[in-house]
Amino acid sequence: MFGLLNGVKVLVVLLPIVMAAGGYYYIQNLQSTIDRLKVNTSKLSDAVNAKDQEIDRLQKNVEEVMKISKEVEAERGQLANEVDSLRQKLSDHDLGFLAEKKPGLVERIINKDIEKSLKGDVLDIMSEEND
Repeated sequence: MFGLLNGVKVLVVLLPIVMAAGGYYYIQNLQSTIDRLKVNTSKLSDAVNAKDQEIDRLQKNVEEVMKISKEVEAERGQLANEVDSLRQKLSDHDLGFLAEKKPGLVERIINKDIEKSLKGDVLDIMSEEND
C-alpha cells in the first residue's frame, strides 16, 4: 500500500511539472510559428504591392494603345474617304484617254497634286514634331 501511495505522491508532483514543461514547449513552438507567419505575411504583402504596381502600369499601357488605335482608325477612315473621292474623280474622267491624247497635261496635273500632297504631309509632320 505504501508503494501505491508513494507512486501517487510522485505522480501528483511530476504531473504538474510535466504539464508545465509541455505547456512551455507548446507556447515556444506557437511563438516561433507566429514569427514565421509574420515574415511570410510581410513578403506576401510586398509581392502583392509589386503586382498591383505592375497591373497599374499595364493598364496605362492598354489605355495608351487604345488611344493610338482610335487615332489610327480615324486616320484610316479619313484616308479611305480620300481614296473614294479620288476613285470618283478618276471614274468621272477617262484619264487613260486624256493621257494618250495630252500626256504632258496629265503629267503636270499629277505632279502638281503629288507635290501639293507631299507639302501638306511634311507640314503636318513638322507641326507634330514641334508639339
